[in-house]
Amino acid sequence: MMVRRGRRFVGWSRSIGTVVVLATLAACAGSPVAGTATLTPTTPSSPSTSAPSTTRSTPPTPSSSAAAPSAATSSDTSTGREPPGSTTAAPGPASGTAAEALAPFFAEVDDIDARLSAAADAINAGLTAEEATFDQQTIDTVDAAAPWAAARAIPAGLDAATEQAVLLVYSNLASRFGALRGGDCLQVGTVPRSTLNADCFVRGHEPKARMAGDIAAARAAAESSPFAAASPDSRAAAEVLLRVEYINKANMGCGTMGGFIATEPLPIEWVTESFGEPELAPTDGRVNGVRFRAVSTASAGWTIELLAC
Repeated sequence: MMVRRGRRFVGWSRSIGTVVVLATLAACAGSPVAGTATLTPTTPSSPSTSAPSTTRSTPPTPSSSAAAPSAATSSDTSTGREPPGSTTAAPGPASGTAAEALAPFFAEVDDIDARLSAAADAINAGLTAEEATFDQQTIDTVDAAAPWAAARAIPAGLDAATEQAVLLVYSNLASRFGALRGGDCLQVGTVPRSTLNADCFVRGHEPKARMAGDIAAARAAAESSPFAAASPDSRAAAEVLLRVEYINKANMGCGTMGGFIATEPLPIEWVTESFGEPELAPTDGRVNGVRFRAVSTASAGWTIELLAC
């Protein structure tokens, strides 16, 4: 199924697997190699006669409590499931230490970490040896663990080493969320376990296991690093958004279900490239090899688009 979100296309695929997933998320298998890029660059298949939209997409904020059970089914338009396409980087203090600038980020990480653990427990409660049963409350509990608030709290202006340590922590959250919410794994109702995609719910163990160590390393890097906030319209601000969006797509777009952990830096090259067709707008650069468009306006800040899948 191909879902269109404004000018972004996210491909969600479902394949029927014969491997039965394990009963608990703590015993996971099949994770891709950490740090390996999982996005495939793509060329637009349909003409676009206008520049990328400059409307800011505001990521949802996790709700404070799960909604009551409902007979309604989950859809791709769920606010918890869909990663933000663009936003503005967190401003942070004008100057000081990175630890001060990142205090909101680490607070969000602690909150989302707890929400993800609760979400995994909710899913495990619906799994038996033969069946998978989920209600709307389970889906709402998972959606409340979306990592978007942590992404919004990453400021522009960190030194390269500290930013990489922070993005590694964020990728752990995104990988765990993608393992729970990616694809069509989580639907209201009861289905045989054998009909679930073999990748459903199995890629959250490694990022969960390394969370504490990666958080400690990021905090240590921040404590010893100075900070000077970058202008919201700077390329430094755009690059935070681009790396976050790459992590989101590698874990929750293009048919993925978690498993990408950003153990290596994601290089960004700013270069205008044409598709050779006048009706297709050129791209502005590449993030880890994937072409992107990035537009900045005074009213909306940066709007970014990755051409993947």
